[in-house]
Amino acid sequence: MTDPILENLNQKQLQAVKTTEGYVRVIAGAGSGKTKALTSRFAYIVDRLGINSSNILCVTFTNKAAQEMKKRVKMLIGDTYDVSLITTYHGFCVRFLREEINKIQYPKNFIILDAEDQKTILREVFNELDINSKNLTFKQVLQFISKSKGTSDYLSYILANKSFEDEKTDNLSLKVFHKYLDKQKRNYALDFDDLIHFTVHILTTFNEVLVKWQETIHYIQVDEAQDSSDSQFELVEMLSRIHQNLFVVGDPDQTIYEWRGAKPEYLVDFDKMFPNCETIIMNQNYRSTPNILKVGNHIIKNNKIRVDKDMITENPKGLKWSIFMAKMILRNPFG
Repeated sequence: MTDPILENLNQKQLQAVKTTEGYVRVIAGAGSGKTKALTSRFAYIVDRLGINSSNILCVTFTNKAAQEMKKRVKMLIGDTYDVSLITTYHGFCVRFLREEINKIQYPKNFIILDAEDQKTILREVFNELDINSKNLTFKQVLQFISKSKGTSDYLSYILANKSFEDEKTDNLSLKVFHKYLDKQKRNYALDFDDLIHFTVHILTTFNEVLVKWQETIHYIQVDEAQDSSDSQFELVEMLSRIHQNLFVVGDPDQTIYEWRGAKPEYLVDFDKMFPNCETIIMNQNYRSTPNILKVGNHIIKNNKIRVDKDMITENPKGLKWSIFMAKMILRNPFG
């Protein structure tokens, strides 16, 4: 009789699925069946270890990826299980804040700002400061706001009910940022960056809240771990401290979000942070031909922040590769 959870897994995928305890790092090259391993592992922990699915947090970066994982898990173990904690970082933070944000005197029905809501606020700010698109664009300001929220202690101003109105600065982007924060605070509104910053703040400030969530979440799985930012990694690391079951999977050679704070070092140096961790290299590619992989392996060896691996495949040799040269124009978003 075939096992629906473990069938069609190769040796490394099977190792990743069955290594359930402790700190585990999986370096999963392109086309190596990362999602298959992640979802099979989730199903294995629920079905074979008997862990309640509501005690397993599995975070990824897009709603599309989260929905795909939920679908695959349900195909393996049925649709009677709670898989709501297979979610994005933002999705988890919204769920957390709806329960805990009152600790910092915010209402549980706080407003979540989407991109259009942010632009509405910026239109007001631009009018008040007599700014037009010749001075700054919304895109430039939104990038500045996101970067500033990741590098400044803006929360201390908001939570202390301080206003930026008396802050003197000649930096136009900073003026806009300050007014944007004031308007956010007045409306108890959080944008996507705030969701994780507020979550981390509450967990680090209120120990009873931290322990409550640490005890609830027995296992954590992190998808695309190479794209984790400081606050994202801090979040999952904090939550894992009691049960110490943190599983990270990704590929430093596929980092695409460094421009918005991703730190592939968290995946590369995971074994230094957790010396007893187990590392599994998933290097069998199911999508590409040997010719393509040979070129790819040669190129990515030049990456400086990486874990050494060579991708292999059992696919037919395929056509010879060719090179296309194109110009790239880089623009500074801050002018």
